[in-house]
Amino acid sequence: MKTKLLLGLFNVALLLCLSQGVFATSTATRTDTAELKALLVPVSSLQGNFQQVIKSEAGRQLQTSSGKMWLKKPGQFRWEVLGHEPRLIVADGKKVWDYDKDLDQVTIQKLNKAQTVAPIFFLTGDVNSLDSDFKIKKLPLVDGHCLKNSDSCFELYPKNSEGSFQWIKIGFKAKTLNEMELLDQLGQVSVFSFKQVRLNPNIPDSQFRFTPPKGVDVLTND
Repeated sequence: MKTKLLLGLFNVALLLCLSQGVFATSTATRTDTAELKALLVPVSSLQGNFQQVIKSEAGRQLQTSSGKMWLKKPGQFRWEVLGHEPRLIVADGKKVWDYDKDLDQVTIQKLNKAQTVAPIFFLTGDVNSLDSDFKIKKLPLVDGHCLKNSDSCFELYPKNSEGSFQWIKIGFKAKTLNEMELLDQLGQVSVFSFKQVRLNPNIPDSQFRFTPPKGVDVLTND
């Protein structure tokens, strides 16, 4: 159960497919979208550590995890959960490998960049398509900061209400990814804190390739 909870919630956050919609866009929304794009466009790669806390709708802490991440445009990422529930998710721009070490199981699926929109993935995708998939609003500062400890924050609402999450909030500090929150359709909130984030490091493409270890079950989901 503990492993399945992380699997379900993380995969919801990481790999969900949304169709594109049409929304009337206000001047304020266009300005907010432009500000978010200005923060994301210069980022070609990113590396750092993360901590994730999953909370119930009532605020009760359900699960915590931590690990390391690597992202690189276009469409490459490596998300490594460390500790007593290890998990590794790797994408090379075409495929995604989800390796559950406790279950000795690897799930492989295609990565459709035309449809995939996710809290982590959009950082490696086409920034110009953000306003096709999300309605974007900049959050106001309260006592000089937003969210927990950021100086520039945005709230993203999927334009398809049938998606697996209701909104994403992303925060930057000194123009660097700092924190993120996600509310899913079950009312559970995933809170991500990012530390030791490096912008535009030189990450070899080999970091985004994965060969399943011998003896593990390999499932293919197209």
